[in-house]
Amino acid sequence: MDERRPHPYFDDRGTLSWHTRWKDALAEAQRERKKIFVEFGREQCGLCRALVQSVVPRPDFAQILREHFVALASDCDDAEDEVADVARHLEDAYMLPFVLFTDSSGKFLEGTSGSVNPITFAANLKRIAGLS
Repeated sequence: MDERRPHPYFDDRGTLSWHTRWKDALAEAQRERKKIFVEFGREQCGLCRALVQSVVPRPDFAQILREHFVALASDCDDAEDEVADVARHLEDAYMLPFVLFTDSSGKFLEGTSGSVNPITFAANLKRIAGLS
């Protein structure tokens, strides 16, 4: 992987290399044969900050994310059409962050909205990565 690209708003302690453009994340996912993990939020969102700064850096999550996913930080206030289209698959989504997962072609797999429960996040990551 290329040098680490920091999250545009939050400090994940160098855990992931974050894309900020859909086309770049999609190209890397296809090249690396990985799925895409999208943090769809905004800078002023406390739950978005908690996800990136407290959940993502946990060693058990970070390893799975690095090995099986390409990370995309997408600002909902300036959303790209492709990311907004993926987010529309979340039914009853009303609270940030939207946590979205796609396959390497950008097809929606699943997602959640609102506060991220680490236990649920771990189970989802393992399942989506094909580890459970």
